[in-house]
Amino acid sequence: MSLRINGFLSSFSIISAATMAFFSIGFSEAEEKPYVDSARSQGTQIEEHLLEQQEELLSVDTKEKDILGQLERLEKDVTRKRREARKLSNKIEKVSVEILAGQGRIRQLNQSSLAVRRTLTKRLVAFYKFGRPGYVRLLANSTSLQEFQKAIKYTKALMNQDKEILDMLARQMSQVENEVQILKKNVAALEALKKAKNESMALVEKSIEKKVFLLMKVHREKEFYAKAVEELRGATQALNHTVMYLEKEDRQESLPSGFAEMKGKIPLPLHGKILRGAQLVKSNPFMHRKGIYITGCAREEVRSVFPGRVDFSGWFKGYGQLMIINHGSHYFTVFAHLDETIKQKGEMVSGREAVGLVGNPGWDAGPGVYFEIRKGREQLDPRAWLKIE
Repeated sequence: MSLRINGFLSSFSIISAATMAFFSIGFSEAEEKPYVDSARSQGTQIEEHLLEQQEELLSVDTKEKDILGQLERLEKDVTRKRREARKLSNKIEKVSVEILAGQGRIRQLNQSSLAVRRTLTKRLVAFYKFGRPGYVRLLANSTSLQEFQKAIKYTKALMNQDKEILDMLARQMSQVENEVQILKKNVAALEALKKAKNESMALVEKSIEKKVFLLMKVHREKEFYAKAVEELRGATQALNHTVMYLEKEDRQESLPSGFAEMKGKIPLPLHGKILRGAQLVKSNPFMHRKGIYITGCAREEVRSVFPGRVDFSGWFKGYGQLMIINHGSHYFTVFAHLDETIKQKGEMVSGREAVGLVGNPGWDAGPGVYFEIRKGREQLDPRAWLKIE
């Protein structure tokens, strides 16, 4: 930038010198020729410097266009990565619930195994006390062969029951082992998901840093803002054409009426601080001036202000995720820079129905939604229509 300024000053000094030379021309031919030659020479230098300045300006314009294109792509990429991070958060929450459930099952199995071990311990103690002499006592205490057989049968039943207890203990130990293995897998999956989320968020932060760095690379702030305004005008013009197209396609029979009677009584699409005019420009030099920006929390629901039909839902250059709702009689509401649109084109919406989620364009104002009210191509002042407490 300093080189361009120096070049401009150099050109200005040459112009001044040429002007002085022109007005210093005398009446004699001998005196006139050196000044004329000097003026011509300096004029040639001016043309050369002017050509250099034009080439440099063209180069700056090309860089600005390239940077603005990269910024737009980065904004889309950041939005996509945030959605991926939210999906990973949902998976992490699901795996965490599974881990807690697995830990609960392991505790129950351990408690059950402990009860079985206690029962088995009592049986082993009794069996140890009974021992081999027990069979002799059993035979001696039996008054008849039939009674002895009954005692033997009872003893076998106890032994079979003990075997079942041992088998149950083995099964429970196997179940515990299986649950432990599942738990280990879930823990490993949880760590992998957390790592993926952190890496994804790191990429988001890196993208945002790159976005800021690209903004700082613009050489001339005045030209940068002029380009931003030019892009904004193009986006506004495109939006006007879209609204005109939607008006031509307007099917009045399926639209509500009475929007005009709601002036001053229309509810806010989002409860938050309202920014307009100079506040918007201060927050972000690319921000639209004719609408309002309502701050809110990221992913907070944005609601329709009046029944209508969704005539546009999706990405729109200069406005990000955009939604246009047709309320009939050529009245439209515009919601821009959403994080996500909930309704699709052609869907009917009622008043106060959620239509999108608050986005975060990365401006000083923070998360929020840009809101417009239009009648055909005319942009109305939303503050005159909204019911602001």
